[in-house]
Amino acid sequence: MNNYLLINLDYIKDNKDEFIKNANLAHERFVFNYGKTFNEMSSTWFYRYYNLSTLTVGCPLYYKLFIDLQKIIRKKANHDNPLWFQCWLNFHNEDEVLKKHNHPDCLFHGYISIDPQHTETEFENYKINNEIGNIYIGEAGLMHKVNVLSPFKNKRITIGFDVVDEECFKKRITNNVDVNTGFIPVPNSSFDKKEITNA
Repeated sequence: MNNYLLINLDYIKDNKDEFIKNANLAHERFVFNYGKTFNEMSSTWFYRYYNLSTLTVGCPLYYKLFIDLQKIIRKKANHDNPLWFQCWLNFHNEDEVLKKHNHPDCLFHGYISIDPQHTETEFENYKINNEIGNIYIGEAGLMHKVNVLSPFKNKRITIGFDVVDEECFKKRITNNVDVNTGFIPVPNSSFDKKEITNA
């Protein structure tokens, strides 16, 4: 039995052009803030130093998406203990799609298909047909790669994300200083029910 969730959010497909336009804007913001300073570092390989949610500020559809993503993360985790997530923009030409790799130092890994082109993601024991609006979240550490099923000219746009808990965090750092600065908290299910109190 494969231990993953695959959920399709219709509003991504229904608003595909707006999602793509704002992904392009987010990539421009990335290049402006980081690209030239770090020798044209790609938004994928610079994943440790930003969270895509900050590059989509002012984009209501992405706001909705990230709120829904956090609910999906909680559904997968099935608890209210502290969790953090990072997410980054994959913005690739056909010859840049990701080769075999994994995410061994997190609790869950997943991705969101914004404009995945005609591709599939091949994991060790299964394949996911990438469709606009899909959110995949599954086990950490599984080797996977992207297979191009037919040539494409436009950018392949997906959002990768990792989720950690306190134990993962303790295992992944060695000096408590070299941390991934892209992680932000995932609210728990009672978040909107609590009032602000002084500590």
